[in-house]
Formats: sequence, structure tokens, C-alpha cells
Amino acid sequence: MANTRNIEILERETIKDYFVFYNELANKYPEAEIVYSTEMGRTRKNYLIKILKKNPNLLTLDLGCNNGHYKPYINRYVGLDIASSCLSKFKAPRLQALAQQIPFRKNTFERVFASEVLEHIWNREKVLSECRRILKTKGLIVLSVPYGKNPYGMRPKGGTKRHRKYGVNYIPYVHGKFSKEEVGFLLDNNGFYVNSVEQIGKFNIVAVGIKK
Repeated sequence: MANTRNIEILERETIKDYFVFYNELANKYPEAEIVYSTEMGRTRKNYLIKILKKNPNLLTLDLGCNNGHYKPYINRYVGLDIASSCLSKFKAPRLQALAQQIPFRKNTFERVFASEVLEHIWNREKVLSECRRILKTKGLIVLSVPYGKNPYGMRPKGGTKRHRKYGVNYIPYVHGKFSKEEVGFLLDNNGFYVNSVEQIGKFNIVAVGIKK
């Protein structure tokens, strides 16, 4: 596991770069056209839609909302993303902020939804702590993360050839992968009862937790 102090120093030193980087990424690497054009992306999205439709009226924070792909399936929706270029592309209550510093009072939301977010953040415990803080009693968290055997404490890496062809100026960043056991461990150790952890196809894990 990565050293917490080193993570905090890294985040403070690179925070401005992250805002610039993800805004550029959102402009040049449109998720809707790339991720959801693949069978893997569609499989994940369809599975998540089924979960959201079970409780469409829960007041939900879409953490890392991108262009608001899941907004049509959430009746009481608030979006949050680091990239302002994403937020400008759809209409809904939304704001630009970090997942590590969610600007809402405690006990505000009934559900936090985060699809493909945790793998891009160093201090995942901090994000989950914030999610737990803003959730009401027995509030839900719905996570989707990539499946893989990478170690829990990730080192930064540069962009792949697939990303570079879009002309994105990559800074060091995290792109982790998780086993089912790691996701369950994260939830359980950060204030959530593990309701379910499922592997979806070959490439994704979807987990649901309940605030303790």
C-alpha cells in the first residue's frame, strides 16, 4: 500500500496540473465516443443502468460524472467532475471539484455513484471517507473499477499510445486495477458494509456498499 504522507505531498504538488490535464483530456479524448463504443464499455454501462433503475429516485451524486452519461437513469441528480469541459456539455445541477474534497455537507445524499473514478486517484481512502461523510444513514455507494492484478499501491505512469494519438499532454497519473477482494477490502475498511462485488465480463468490477 502506498505511503499516505507521500500521497498527500504528491497531490498537493500536482493539484493544479490535474485540473489542466483532465480538462484537456476531456476535450481531446471524448469518453462517450471511445469508451462506450466498445463491447466492454457497453456491458459495464448496461449493468450499471440496471442498478440505477432499481432506485431511480434516490438523491445521487455522480462522482466523476464526465458528460453525464448516467443522468437519464437518475431522477434526482447532481454531477461532480474535475473537468469543466465535461460539465459544460450537459444540463443538470453540477459543479467542478475534486473527489477528495467534495463540497457538500455531511448526510446530504442517499447514493454516491462513481464509475471508473477510483483507479485514477492516489488516495482512495480519502475519496471513500468523503463519500461516507456526505451520505445519509444507510446510504448507498455504487462503484465501477477496472479488473486486474496490479498491486494496490500504484506508481504513476505516462499515457498509452492509444491516448497519445489524441494529442493529450500527459502528466504522471494513476491508472490502477483491482481484484474483487481489494474492492471489498476498500469498502469494508472505509465505513461501508459490502452488499455485493461482481466481476462484469473480463474487464470490470461493480460493487455496492451500504454506509455503516
